[in-house]
Amino acid sequence: MKNIFKLSFFGVAMTVAFSSCLKDKGFDNGDYGIQVIEKKGVSLPQAIGGSIDYGLLFTDAPQVIASPIVALETIGAQSSDVTVQFALKPDLVSADPDLTLLPASAYTTNFTATIKAGQLLDTLEITIPRASDLDANLTYGLGLELVSASNGFTIASNMKEVLIRITIKNIYDGEYTSNGYFYHPTAPRAITNRPKTLFTTGPNSVEVELGDLGGLNYFAIFTVDPTSGVLSITPAPGSATPALPLFTSGLPAQNLDGTPTSYAAAWPNAAQCNNVYDPATKEFRVRYGYGGGGSGQILRVTEEIIKLN
Repeated sequence: MKNIFKLSFFGVAMTVAFSSCLKDKGFDNGDYGIQVIEKKGVSLPQAIGGSIDYGLLFTDAPQVIASPIVALETIGAQSSDVTVQFALKPDLVSADPDLTLLPASAYTTNFTATIKAGQLLDTLEITIPRASDLDANLTYGLGLELVSASNGFTIASNMKEVLIRITIKNIYDGEYTSNGYFYHPTAPRAITNRPKTLFTTGPNSVEVELGDLGGLNYFAIFTVDPTSGVLSITPAPGSATPALPLFTSGLPAQNLDGTPTSYAAAWPNAAQCNNVYDPATKEFRVRYGYGGGGSGQILRVTEEIIKLN
């Protein structure tokens, strides 16, 4: 934490020189000589980055965002509490087209933080009563600004605003690694250590890249039955993905038009892919596909174990 005061090199030199030769009561009392006056400031250290990212669980239970951090910038501990007041700064949100303003009905806060005597830091607490009422497909924003501080502290003009970016996440949301095989009539291939980000789309569902076809806008929604772990898999809204039949008991022997596929297991863990989520290992084990080709009847099948990093 930096101390807010300014002193030129010349001033420092003069202070040292005067301190060594002016040893009288008038100098010690500050009646004359060069003095260093302490300035007391309060700031938001996270304002340096401009925004704070915060993920909430998709749940009905209340959650608290303990952010942003408020810091005193001063020499020495304070003997009394310092109270700071916040205000909304909605233009910080409107400046980002990817953000939706967090509705006032979705949170509670008293817009106040109190840095206790002897301490240098505190946080503003924002309570989200029911994150499940928010849209998991949106990123919300809440802009805040420091507006006042007690006990003679001043607001740092360049570190007083911060944007909180809020996403809603369920327990399946996160960074994963996929291994498996993509069965294709003309371009079969292994899927090896492919990074995948799974995004929350509902209380028990996430959006995921279909095989290795994200570049073609092929995405699926995995929905987990929280009791059994059994998956349902559907095309992601807005994606190019066609209907997605599941092959839970093994690779399909026939295409959609009844012609044979001739697919055979092509990697060691193929038998584990039975369209379930395993909470113990945090793995999605999937086998599903879609019809393609000129007639749209020839199956392409992805078989993957997608494991949380």
